[in-house]
Amino acid sequence: MAGKRCIRCLWESDIQWKARSQFIETWKNHYSEERLAALSMVWANMKFLGCRYPSKTEELVKELEAKGPRISLPDKSVKKPKPLIGNFTIYEPKEGDESTNNNPVSILNESAQKSKKTISFEDLGFTEKTSLYSCAVIIADKLIAAGEGPGKKQAKRIAAEKALEILRACQPVKRIGPTSQQHQTAACVSKTDLVSKAYVTAPIISDDNIGNQLLRKMGWTGSGGIGKDCQGRTEPVMAVGTDRKFGLGCNPTQGADVTKGSVQDVLLSFISGADQQIKFSNELSKEDRALIHTISQRYGLKHRSYGKGQERYLVVSKD
Repeated sequence: MAGKRCIRCLWESDIQWKARSQFIETWKNHYSEERLAALSMVWANMKFLGCRYPSKTEELVKELEAKGPRISLPDKSVKKPKPLIGNFTIYEPKEGDESTNNNPVSILNESAQKSKKTISFEDLGFTEKTSLYSCAVIIADKLIAAGEGPGKKQAKRIAAEKALEILRACQPVKRIGPTSQQHQTAACVSKTDLVSKAYVTAPIISDDNIGNQLLRKMGWTGSGGIGKDCQGRTEPVMAVGTDRKFGLGCNPTQGADVTKGSVQDVLLSFISGADQQIKFSNELSKEDRALIHTISQRYGLKHRSYGKGQERYLVVSKD
């Protein structure tokens, strides 16, 4: 009897599962359950779906097939399994595309965006029995796969890998080329632009403001700078929240937060403009990018981060 990891997948037909079970039964005493599950899936994908894998992997699977008893296969009239999710395409980068961090979570998120499907990674909590965290992948309100790992981040990645393995076998896959060059001409928004946006849109001090009235009594006419020779600043002094330990006259671009309002202003201007893409520079923090992702999704815009580490930047597009 095969181990608990070697279970039937949701998309497998009776014939496919019967054939893969024979492969598992043949080699169950030679490989660990997890390794055997992976090898049997590779073999089934090659035989039934025409999938390709690295040469060393294919050679190993072919060798195991040759050494084992002959496994009866259906004729080639067997059709590809019915898609689990209607109108859902997997968008994967072509080999050699290093312009983005191509982890399974990113691939699933982008595929869901382009296919206009909802996606969520549900934290299932910590299991004391296994000392592992669990995570489930849900797309279009369907549970696709679940995974376990020593931490929440690892569990999420493992769940995404399992979901991709299942979806590749029954959903169409589209390879997309390198993207780094496509963003070179996109208008770029810096953190300074976003932070300064709040200052540009700050309310004008009214004539009945006490500070305004005091300055006028001292000779200020309401225009130009303050002082005998009008050499002073012409705009009001802005204050940054004291929780960040900034006070009057601070440089708003040094350490200040990107605000929801400034992001909304930039995105609304982008939506009404002619540009199809806009790029947010790599000086933005992870938290800044998360805010832009959230607001972009609310406006129905495509959004994705590219690059790694300090070179990571975010692109928002209309299609």
